Amino acid sequence: MMFLGLAFWFRPEFFTLAMFPEVKENLQAIELGNALRKNMGAGCVFIGLLLFWCQNSSKTTAQRLLLGSGFGFSLMVAALLEVRLSGEAQVPIFFLILFSCMSLFSIFVATRRFQE
Repeated sequence: MMFLGLAFWFRPEFFTLAMFPEVKENLQAIELGNALRKNMGAGCVFIGLLLFWCQNSSKTTAQRLLLGSGFGFSLMVAALLEVRLSGEAQVPIFFLILFSCMSLFSIFVATRRFQE
């Protein structure tokens, strides 16, 4: 999440044009998209830092955090799919796969039967 957030922050135009290639000639739309990508980047770094700093938490706290983040990533996948299927933006498949994997992995680790 932190690397994705930094990529959004330092390369917002790349992601804006990947999702909205038809705005290539519209400077105002690109600037707006860049501002939104930077905000998304800051949010991704925040989530990544939160998950990273809680790695030494108690088992119960870590499980709750992972379960919550797993469902949160699922919501992100649902939102990205809705945007892609409605034609509002061309969400790259990479993001759908990335957030799906993060969701499944978080839920899997949080619900493992035998944990130390």
